[in-house]
Amino acid sequence: MTQDMNTFFDESGTLNIDDLILQQPSFQKIMEDGIVTEDEIAEQRERVIALLKRLEQSFTHEQIDQVRELLAEMSVLIAAQNLHDSGFHETN
Repeated sequence: MTQDMNTFFDESGTLNIDDLILQQPSFQKIMEDGIVTEDEIAEQRERVIALLKRLEQSFTHEQIDQVRELLAEMSVLIAAQNLHDSGFHETN
């Protein structure tokens, strides 16, 4: 399923981050040998920093605040999901 890049959601209204990640050339490059190295993580970190710096130059203060909040909330989601997946959750 190809996601319309003019919206954050697929046809059913779902935010499908997994498909978006799989479509990214940077992720495909990192995963091509099946091993994630420290160098690849460092390169991705630098890619993100460069993108944020580029966006920061053209965004208003309000837009920067919105992006900062989005990044923080996405990071919380990723951390919570990783903790849950690693068994750090309440069992019923």
